[in-house]
Amino acid sequence: MRQLLLLVLPATACAAQLEVLSLLSWQRLPVGERAMAEGGAVVARINGPSAGYGNPAGLADLAMPTVSGTVDVMEYTRVAARTPSGATATADDVALKPNLVGFANALDGGAGGWAFTLASPITWSSGLEVRTETPTGSRRDDGRSTLEMTAVGLTWGRRLSPTLCTGLGVEAWLTDYRFDTGTSAQDTTSVLTATYTERGRQTALRAVLGVQWSGNGWQVGGLLRTPGLVLQGQGSISGSSTSGDGSSITQADITDDDAAFAVPLPWQLVVGAAWMPAGIPGLEFEADLDIHAGSGADEVFGQAAGTSTTITGAVATTTGISQAARLVDLRPVVNPRLGMRYRFPGTLFDRTVYGHLGGYIERSPVDSSDVFSQLDLLGGTAGVSFEKGPMQVTIAGAYVTSGTLQDAIGFVSSPGAGLNPELNDPEASYAVRTFSLSIGSSYRF
Repeated sequence: MRQLLLLVLPATACAAQLEVLSLLSWQRLPVGERAMAEGGAVVARINGPSAGYGNPAGLADLAMPTVSGTVDVMEYTRVAARTPSGATATADDVALKPNLVGFANALDGGAGGWAFTLASPITWSSGLEVRTETPTGSRRDDGRSTLEMTAVGLTWGRRLSPTLCTGLGVEAWLTDYRFDTGTSAQDTTSVLTATYTERGRQTALRAVLGVQWSGNGWQVGGLLRTPGLVLQGQGSISGSSTSGDGSSITQADITDDDAAFAVPLPWQLVVGAAWMPAGIPGLEFEADLDIHAGSGADEVFGQAAGTSTTITGAVATTTGISQAARLVDLRPVVNPRLGMRYRFPGTLFDRTVYGHLGGYIERSPVDSSDVFSQLDLLGGTAGVSFEKGPMQVTIAGAYVTSGTLQDAIGFVSSPGAGLNPELNDPEASYAVRTFSLSIGSSYRF
């Protein structure tokens, strides 16, 4: 440890003390009152206001004004980490988070419908604290990261023929990112303190095009989103570290209050097919493939500069230091989704009752990055909905874990994940588990 503490640490080294999971995934939890119960597999059957996000072609047959709202009333996430040396950490996050709010209305003359939606496809936060005791001293690392993406959309849909619908729209994607980490350590002769913070916000425009076709007990759907056209991106970077060994003190600082910030939003293509078997009235199956393109090695933050000052006795020496650009390289991913809905015979308390099941795999789009972690997800959903007259209410639960079923009950070694509770420890183990309870409702006026 003493050799580590005597290093002249620029601010970029502060960020390396604890790489908290900064998760970038395109659908950690499904969005919309029906998608949240059926694993997000709805592109071929979706209708109502949430079609503004899921597939605007589903607005084609809208007959009256409809409002829809979905909220994750409880989202519980546990992040656990363990190192081969025995250091462990767990962090729990419980919060109420938005999912989707939408309003839709029919166009005059039966020409289709339009919708305004506010969706939250990505909401992630995590924090960790690791304490390490050694024979000569102690060390504490703590960090937290948040990433939120909100899609504000205005979409239209219309029917081209008795079997074919199409839709299009424009979306503004708003990204908000923050990362904080700190380290304090000491032994019998040395001491180190370090802090580091990154913040970023981005606004980008995307176009969306959807299509739905139905016939012979089948429904087919497709959705295409264009890459994000960045309109504005701004961030800030600040970090400092102080180390001393009793004879000298080194202070390193990096600050950039006007750093460029950008997160690539690549092409997205969703294709799906739904089957309604004639022999089992009320039963629907759907299978979707959600395909995202990759990107080159893009700069999330540009290079930042600072100074390092070493004081030995009465002599101070100052030199310039720099932090290299923080990069992300996205890979193409194909994520399968499965969903099922069943309308139970008869009614319950004069209400039509539906049961929902779903499952999905969400492979991380991150190939390599200095900012985001590579974390594959496996999710399952279940729910029940009640419909009476113009109102429908859906209650759904989702369980999401990192990568495999083994992760749901323990740790899994993932050197490429970027979670290193101890410096130079690429064999850190981790597990992530999320349980959410969501409520959605729609009302036709």
